[in-house]
Amino acid sequence: MSDLTTLEGTLGQVWQRLARGVADRRSPARHPVLATVGRGGGAEARTVVLRGVDAAAGALTFHTDLASAKVAEIAAEPRGTVLIWDAKAQLQMRLRVVLAVRNGTQAEWAAVPEGAQRVYGGTPAPGAEIARPDAHDPAPDPTRFAVVTAQVDAIETLHLGQDRHRRALFRRADGFRGVWLAP
Repeated sequence: MSDLTTLEGTLGQVWQRLARGVADRRSPARHPVLATVGRGGGAEARTVVLRGVDAAAGALTFHTDLASAKVAEIAAEPRGTVLIWDAKAQLQMRLRVVLAVRNGTQAEWAAVPEGAQRVYGGTPAPGAEIARPDAHDPAPDPTRFAVVTAQVDAIETLHLGQDRHRRALFRRADGFRGVWLAP
């Protein structure tokens, strides 16, 4: 693993941990919090499953149901934040992103485990009020399967070190060069 005492090492840690989140179900980066601007103006936050990382392109991917509220939120305001807390490393990673939603392809749908396909589709739509917990038909519908791409604009880290805390900021606009910030 890279060193959290240097800017280069810190940025390396972020991308390594994100990549591990895709590959390892137990990784803290596997289930980040995605925050968007709610339709009523307040913040909305939910846990998502990290499905892809492209460090060279500076992008993350998640899956969603096209009928979910987050799709409308992203359409209205594409800026969001992805937050990951790695307790073992004492490392917070906050990524400011620009989100885009597209229909998933047949190949992407086929790669989703059969049990997980039930999450995309069904009636009523996600978030609709129901009379009982079982008053929902989880019928898979590949036409409702979507991919969310999160283009990373900035990464801010906070490492709670034993000797001292370290905070850093990396911006896409300057090639993710990085600067130290007061913790």
